[in-house]
Amino acid sequence: MKPLVACAAVLSLSLCSMMAVQAAPPFSLARPSEHQLNWQSNLQAAHRQAVSENKPMLLVFGADWCHFCKKLEKETLNSNEMAKYINSEFVPIHLDTDKDKKVAEILKVSSLPCSIVLSPNADLLGRIEGFHTTAPFHKQLAAAKQRLQIVQRTSSSSQ
Repeated sequence: MKPLVACAAVLSLSLCSMMAVQAAPPFSLARPSEHQLNWQSNLQAAHRQAVSENKPMLLVFGADWCHFCKKLEKETLNSNEMAKYINSEFVPIHLDTDKDKKVAEILKVSSLPCSIVLSPNADLLGRIEGFHTTAPFHKQLAAAKQRLQIVQRTSSSSQ
């Protein structure tokens, strides 16, 4: 079994477990503008949206006490270009590690900030740990989107 496929099987089972865990609301629930992310606050609803729109999920783990989490959100994720890109290409989910301990444990979040990209079927497409400026973060998200295409081609050819 290919490593990515094996990882997908484990994450698929884990995502089913996570669906029972209600995601905490994002730190800011303000109405999204062009430069604000349309954060999902319910993991189940976000998963349904990802499946129906065939978009990967971008799970961003943070905490109220985490300086670099706030810096990532303010300087990187909410830049006009990045917010527009994420809102159009991903289903963004903001999770508080202190409140969503089970989800963080399942996805092996050990440092903050941590961003994880999952396919609609819970295949691990990418992990971005720590603070990054817009360009490197965008590059890693684009690479995760490319992995989604590979995973979808692989799964459709094996059916």
